[in-house]
Amino acid sequence: MGWIKKGIIFIVGLALLGTPLFVLGILCIGYVILTLRSGKPKGAPGSVLPIKPRYLLAGALSILSLVAFASGGVLSPLLFGALACLVFVWPRLPFGRMTSEVVPVSGTILLRSSLVPFVWHSVAEVKPGVEELARALSSFEGRLIIKHGAVYAHVKTFALDATSADAKITNEFRTMASTVKQGGAYFLPLDAATSANAFKMRISPKTSKGDTLAGPTPDVLVLEASGGFVSKSGTYSSESSPSKGATIPQATRAFNHRPLIWEFLERVGNRFKLPEPDSFSNLLLSVQASRNEPLSERLAGLESSGENLKVKALAGDEVGLSRAQLRAIVSIYS
Repeated sequence: MGWIKKGIIFIVGLALLGTPLFVLGILCIGYVILTLRSGKPKGAPGSVLPIKPRYLLAGALSILSLVAFASGGVLSPLLFGALACLVFVWPRLPFGRMTSEVVPVSGTILLRSSLVPFVWHSVAEVKPGVEELARALSSFEGRLIIKHGAVYAHVKTFALDATSADAKITNEFRTMASTVKQGGAYFLPLDAATSANAFKMRISPKTSKGDTLAGPTPDVLVLEASGGFVSKSGTYSSESSPSKGATIPQATRAFNHRPLIWEFLERVGNRFKLPEPDSFSNLLLSVQASRNEPLSERLAGLESSGENLKVKALAGDEVGLSRAQLRAIVSIYS
């Protein structure tokens, strides 16, 4: 957005401060502050503000609070002051921890936050294909949770009901699968009960200065990746006794100098035991390779047994899946 448009929005924001629509005025001013740049070419020295926009917004709200107090206001100084405090401490608020405790939703691949009912999670096990896992995931976009012997892809979304959440999460997994080299790795969505059991563990975050993988190997490693780089990570230690509920670990530490995903995962492979290809890999290979064919042509056999199914790939062994898993697999690789 150019300076002229920003100037118009800023003036409109100032004009609205003295009206009943003052909240809209605050949003206009805050938007301009958050998008402010020095006008130099992108990447040039000094092209980014020397202080964080969040601090500028908090400062502006503090000034508005003082101005409102000097003008004889009663509620407006408190409102502006509370907003300033909220903006200032926003990154330190425990929103991630508040939504990470989950409960399974029967008959689905969904985990619902136990405290915030409109936050939904889902986990898919990453199954290696013909490629080395680090190479296959070199362009991966999303969040990975790594434990000894298992790698999981994690998706979180917001929705008012389970049907909407299921559609959003399936679409997220479909997008995630498109960032992985074809034939290199696959995503096996886990049903809710299996996901909950996999994360019924007592974990505590490990503080690491500098390199995330420096020091003793953590029990759980979380990473967020985008654009070919690892942007955030989290390391955890776990106790031997399982917890009563399931907790999804979060990536809490941002990298100042982001490592390449490929490089980072190769180092992870030296510290963790990573999964090997198995019968599920063959099934997912078969489903992905025949994605334009009818379902009857994509599977060699399908036998129902209550809520579970026995599925045979075109080339491979028979494996057991829940109905929710098969629905998700077909949706992701279609």
